[in-house]
Amino acid sequence: MKAILKGVKVVEVAAWTYVPMAGAVLAEWGAEVIKIEHPEHGDPQRGLINSGLVPGGGSVNHMMEVPNRGKKSVGLDLASPAGHEVLLKLVAEADVFLTNFLPTGRRKLGIDVADLRAVNPDIIYARGSAGASADPKPSAADTTWPRSGPVAARPTSAPRPRWSTPSFSPAPPMATCSAG
Repeated sequence: MKAILKGVKVVEVAAWTYVPMAGAVLAEWGAEVIKIEHPEHGDPQRGLINSGLVPGGGSVNHMMEVPNRGKKSVGLDLASPAGHEVLLKLVAEADVFLTNFLPTGRRKLGIDVADLRAVNPDIIYARGSAGASADPKPSAADTTWPRSGPVAARPTSAPRPRWSTPSFSPAPPMATCSAG
């Protein structure tokens, strides 16, 4: 595959799968993608196998590896002034910023569009959410998973999963993505 995005630098502050998968595709296309994680607990998806929620074992966590393939990873505490300062230095040199943090989290960490454009006015700011674009809304587990394959495809005689479809209607959008 040609590295059509060679020379493009991406900073990603995202967890789980939805936005990290976009970063993985950009990395496959040649971009340098730097994933920012908390230095102590990192992306929550890292703990799924250890917690027993996802079958697996050995040394490979495919649920973590697939959406984060090809990336560099940096541990930063964005809530600390020192961590935030390092992030802003990375953003100042980046072409693209990816996040799936909701508005409250972005404001709290100082990673909203205006915050980052103050240090890099030309940055492409992309945010996405698998379940909501505003606070508070249902999460991906509330909307996307139950209304897609695992529940929708099960035979009616199959036992119900431990989680069930939400009791609200109509369903919110399955995915949103906007560029600021």
